[in-house]
Amino acid sequence: MKTGIKIFSIVGIALFLLILSRINLNDLVNILAHTNVLFLFLAFLVTCITIILKSLKWKIIVNSVKPSFSLRESIVAFFVGFSFSTITPAKLGDFVKVLYVADENCSLGKALSTVVIDRLIDIILLVSIALIGIYGFSVLYHIDIISISAILLVVLIIIAGAYVVLNKQVLSALLKPFFNFFVPQHLKNKLSMYYNDFFTGMYSFYNDRFRFFSSIFIGIVSWIPPFFYGYLLARSIGIDIDIFFFVLAIPVMGLIDVLPISISGIGTRDMALIFLFGLKSISAELAVAFSLLYLFMSYWLTALIGVGVYFKYPVKIPEEMS
Repeated sequence: MKTGIKIFSIVGIALFLLILSRINLNDLVNILAHTNVLFLFLAFLVTCITIILKSLKWKIIVNSVKPSFSLRESIVAFFVGFSFSTITPAKLGDFVKVLYVADENCSLGKALSTVVIDRLIDIILLVSIALIGIYGFSVLYHIDIISISAILLVVLIIIAGAYVVLNKQVLSALLKPFFNFFVPQHLKNKLSMYYNDFFTGMYSFYNDRFRFFSSIFIGIVSWIPPFFYGYLLARSIGIDIDIFFFVLAIPVMGLIDVLPISISGIGTRDMALIFLFGLKSISAELAVAFSLLYLFMSYWLTALIGVGVYFKYPVKIPEEMS
């Protein structure tokens, strides 16, 4: 994992440095130096709303296996998980949230199921909304960001992946050879228990239709604040374009950020924004300035808060893992 992180970091940073070598750095510094702090503060408040909505969604999911789990606990886990996700490709560090759920009343397998469900909902919504954004750009600006065949391939991969993860028999058939070959004999019973508990948690959530549809609804609603967030962030550096542009652009940025080809979207997001903002005749310097503010406000600031939260509420390793 550490080697993978280093490789992805190097690729992203190398791409970012290449972009910096092609733009006017003096203009970039001047843009950032004149950032409107009021708009940044408003953007931060909007981010807080998003965090509460995302935490509420996960709380609803967790309550299907652990009714006592509170919104405060969910917010704490969100911040800590986000901190770990900022330094891992595809935000895999988010799975540390499992440790805030698992205890004597909720097994590790059930806790893991809540994070997997949460990620599945997020990914499906992200891809769906991002594809709408990509289609919107193709219609309005007559460009092909991604081909129809590639879009269909992505949709099929997501459907197939979700089917495999949610189908115990299919997943068991795929994992059985690896389980028999790689797992030591003395660990097989414990891992089998985790595995069965994982699907118990999955079914508990799915069978509770109120929680199922409520979490999806909140997941959809949680996409509304980021559109205003992008607009406010742009206004802070003098980019004055309509909010509808960010309805299309923010999901595309989100999709790029979760691809396992950089850390926190460094480099890849900058390149995408230069292209997207270029459609509005906005300079590369402004696009990179927006990307840097987005990186700081959306990742580093939230991650920094998460570090503080972690020291106040450190994870507890369940006895079953010790």
